[in-house]
Amino acid sequence: MLASLAVAGVPLSRAIASLSSYPELRLNLYNIHTTETLDTTFWVNGEYDVSALQEIDYLLRDHRTGDVKQIDTRLLSIIYLITQRLGSDGPVSVISGYRSAETNRKLAQINAGVASNSYHIKGQAIDIRIPGRNTAKVRDVGLKLRVGGVGYYPQSNFVHLDTGPPRHW
Repeated sequence: MLASLAVAGVPLSRAIASLSSYPELRLNLYNIHTTETLDTTFWVNGEYDVSALQEIDYLLRDHRTGDVKQIDTRLLSIIYLITQRLGSDGPVSVISGYRSAETNRKLAQINAGVASNSYHIKGQAIDIRIPGRNTAKVRDVGLKLRVGGVGYYPQSNFVHLDTGPPRHW
């Protein structure tokens, strides 16, 4: 049940908790670095599909090192909600999912915008764009959910989403 997935006392928003009554939740993802795609149902009749979650974890791996980390299911729910609210069933382009500490450290050395304690390292963040949808609109929908961090990078054409405290930049 989604409502049981609060982390460290952080309550889930009503928007995510309400998904526990949905018969299924599906994501269609495209990793721009590996060109892999995955169209999978990760929630079926009140339970997570473990094999689907493992496939998602693999697709969202650190493409530089090959390291795989379990992705926070709340993050998957946020992506699902955004795609539903935007009426998009096409693939969500993934710019960055999980990043190993090593990769994150290297990226932080060349880009001041990379947080040293990034939620990407924890499997709790993703950078996306949704083809056919303006990234400002993706950001706006993410902000309306009030369920985590939302970063807007218009010049790089992506939106950062995470399951940390609600905030934006």
